[in-house]
Amino acid sequence: MKHSSLCLILLALLPAIARADDPLPSWNDGESKSAIIEFVQRVTDESHKDFVPVPERIAVFDNDGTLWCEAPLPPQVAFVFDEVKRMAKEKPSMKNDPAVQAVLTGDAEALLADGHKGLLKVAAITHAGLTIDEFNDRVDAWLKTATHPRFKLPYNSTIYLPMLEVLEYLRANGFETWIVSGGGQDFMRVFAEETYGIVPQQIIGSHAKLEYELRDGVPTLTKTLDSIFVDDKEGKPVGIERFIGRRPIACFGNSDGDQAMLEYTTIGNPLPSFGLIVRHTDDKREYAYDSEPPSSGRLVTALKAAPERHWTVVDMAKDWNSMFPQGKPMENKAVSLKATSWQAITIKGQPTHPDVKPDLTFDEAGRVGGSTGVNRIFGPYTVDGAKISFGQLATTRRAGPPDLMQQETQFQQALGKVATYAIEDSKLKLLDADGSAIIELSANEE
Repeated sequence: MKHSSLCLILLALLPAIARADDPLPSWNDGESKSAIIEFVQRVTDESHKDFVPVPERIAVFDNDGTLWCEAPLPPQVAFVFDEVKRMAKEKPSMKNDPAVQAVLTGDAEALLADGHKGLLKVAAITHAGLTIDEFNDRVDAWLKTATHPRFKLPYNSTIYLPMLEVLEYLRANGFETWIVSGGGQDFMRVFAEETYGIVPQQIIGSHAKLEYELRDGVPTLTKTLDSIFVDDKEGKPVGIERFIGRRPIACFGNSDGDQAMLEYTTIGNPLPSFGLIVRHTDDKREYAYDSEPPSSGRLVTALKAAPERHWTVVDMAKDWNSMFPQGKPMENKAVSLKATSWQAITIKGQPTHPDVKPDLTFDEAGRVGGSTGVNRIFGPYTVDGAKISFGQLATTRRAGPPDLMQQETQFQQALGKVATYAIEDSKLKLLDADGSAIIELSANEE
C-alpha cells in the first residue's frame, strides 16, 4: 500500500516537474509564448524594476472565445435555446415575445446584438422566479447531456488547453485569475471552478437583481427581471471596479467586446501591464473568423488597435500545438440494449426526484418494463442500429403525490418522442428526432 501511494504521489508530481522548464507546453515557441513568460518573470522578480506585489497581481479573462469555444453559438446561447424550446411547449403564450421568436427561428444574431440584450431578456424570461439552486441544477443537468454540434464533446470539454496552461502558470506565480465576461454570471459560476479552477467569487458576468426571502424557514435567493447589468464592452471596466476594486495588470480577450477591458488594463496603468488577444485563425481544429464570426466574437477595432497598444495577438493556428484537452466525443453508438436495466437521472434536462426515479429494463425478446416512479409500465420496443421506438406501453393506474405524478407525465411524454439512443460510460441517452437528449439514465447496479 505504501509503495502504491508513493507511486501515485510521484505520478501526480510528474506534470509539475515537466512544467518547470516549460510552463506552456501547448504553445509553440514564438513571440506570443515569449511575451507571456517574459511579463510574468518581470513582475514576479523582486530585483526587477517592474516587480508587482502579490496582492496587486490581478489577471482578467473573457470567457466565450477566450477560454472556450464560442462558435457556432456560445454555449449559454445553446442552453437558452434549449430552455426556450422546452418551455414554449408548456407555455405557448411565450411565443408572442420577439426575443422568444428569435430563439424559435434560430436568429442568434438578433439575440446577441446590442450588448447581448436579447439573450439576457430571454434568459430572464425563462429563469426569472427560479431560485439560485434551481437555476444551478438546470445548468448542471444541461451540461451533462448537451454536446457541441461539430466536435461532439461536452461543451465544458471544448476549452482551450493553451489557455488552461496560462491560468495555471499565472496562479503558480501569485496571480488571482478572474473571469470578466458578457455571459451570464450565474451560468458561469456553475462550472467554472471545476473547468478552469476559477472560484465563483472571482467571476464577473452579466446579471440581474436577486431577491431574498425566508421561504419556509430557509434563506432563499430568487432571480428577477430587474436591473440587468450587461458586463460587455464598456461594462467590463465598470464590473472590474465594482467587484475587484483594483486595476488588473493582465487582460486576455478575443473580440471587440473586450477592447474596453484591454484599454482599462494597459493604458495609463501605474503598474506594468499586459494585454493579449486570442485570434481565431484555425478552421481545421476550431474556427477562423475576425469581422464575420458565426454568431459572436467580432474582432476588428481591437485588432486594429493592438500594435499601437502593444497588445500580443495570438494566432491560434500558428501559436498553439494543441487545441482542446483530450476528450472522448459523445457519439450515437448502436450498443445493444438487450438485457440492460437503467434508472432515469434527468428528463428534458431536469433532474429526476431525488428519492423516486423512473426506471426501464430491456429484455432480449423486444419487451421493455419498468416504473414511472408511481406506476409500472410495460410494452414492446424495436431497435434498428441507433434508432429506437416504443410501442403502446401499458401502465397501472395508481395515484401518487402531485410531484411524482407530474414526473410520471413528463417521463411518458418524453418516451413518446424518443427516436435514437446512445450508450457511453454507463449512461443511456434517449434522443429526440433533433438529436437532443430528452431522457438520461444511468445503469442500474446488479
